[in-house]
Formats: sequence, C-alpha cells, structure tokens
Amino acid sequence: MPPLVQLDKNLLKWAYQRPFNNTPMIKALIFMGDAPFWMLIIVMAALAAQILNSTAFDQLAMALMLGLTIGHLTFGQLKVRVKRRRPYANPALQESLNITINNRDPGHASKEFESFPSGHVFWTTLSASLIAFQFGVVGAMLFGWMIPAMMFLRPHLGVHYPSDTLAGLTLGIVMASITHAVFPYVWEVITPLKSSPNYVYGYWLFIGAFLVVGVKSWLKRV
Repeated sequence: MPPLVQLDKNLLKWAYQRPFNNTPMIKALIFMGDAPFWMLIIVMAALAAQILNSTAFDQLAMALMLGLTIGHLTFGQLKVRVKRRRPYANPALQESLNITINNRDPGHASKEFESFPSGHVFWTTLSASLIAFQFGVVGAMLFGWMIPAMMFLRPHLGVHYPSDTLAGLTLGIVMASITHAVFPYVWEVITPLKSSPNYVYGYWLFIGAFLVVGVKSWLKRV
C-alpha cells in the first residue's frame, strides 16, 4: 500500500477514535461549515452595508456571492463525478483499520458516494479567505480558526478522509484567489448601477434570488 494512502487511513482512524460527544458545539460547527451558514453571513454583511453605509461590507457580500457561485461550479462537478465512498460506507476500509465507523453527521453526509472533496472544508476555506482578503488580520482571526477545526471535524465524524479535507482546503484557496482576482472587475461594473434610485430594491431582489437558488442547490447535496 502506498505510504500516503496508509497515512490517510491512519489519520482517519486517529481522528475518528478521539472521544466523541454530540454536544451543541459540535452541532454548531457542523452548521457553521456548510453553505447555508455562509449564505447567512452574506445577508448579515449586506444588512451591515445598508445600515452602516459601509463599502467594505457591501464588497464582502458581493465577493461572497461571487465566490460561492464560482466555487459551486467546480465543487459540484467534483462531488458528482468523483465516486468515493465515505468512510462509514466503506466496509473494506473499516476491516483494514479494525474499527467500526458510523455516520455521526447523517443530516449533512447521507450520500455515501460523495466523500470527495469535503464541502465543509471547501466552503469554510473559500469564505474565510474572502473575509480575510477584505478585513485583513481581523477577518483572519475571527474566521480562520474554523478551517483547521473543519479539517479535524469531518474525519472525526466518520464522513470524510483527511485527503478529502486537504482537497477541500486546496480547492477553497484556489477559488478564493480566483474570486479575489476577478472581483475588482465585477465591482467596477456594479458601481455605476448604485446611482439608480431602484438599486436597493434590485440589490435585495438579487440576494433573495441567490439565496433561493443556493438553498435548492444545497438540498440536492445533503
């Protein structure tokens, strides 16, 4: 067996066998790592932009919507095309590790062949990176800790291999970098529209449509 494959399995076993308690904190982390949480962050950023008349929060809301859209186009294809059994659905893996792995997150990981990559790590890395791009060290400190937390949590719950989380991390960084590079051009197009008296209504209509489409897409994944 290749050393990296064995390392992946050993790290999975180590993470899964750490003491597990289905505490409110664990449930909160599961929610915070998934796409709906980041959609909620978009709404909060958009509200802050309107209430505080803040360009920074306005740009963050737009960047997150752009990033989640770009990210979904790639992430969604990987989920569909790469057929990898989740650890809890892989009897051969469990036999080789001499442990029984259960699905500790049935609400978000019910599809047995969609292990690669980790969505929680991907969405968290993408969104936390965009927040850090926008708010610097403060943004990184507020949300950056979630990335390693998710990378441990998903194998701990028996629903991802460590290599799935590494793939989610890498993809998230790449998609965040692409979004950050493209966003100035998108913002340049949006800026002249702000002078329209109907801009605010169109702005919230767009966010509402984005959320509806995003939630429907997410429901297909869980």
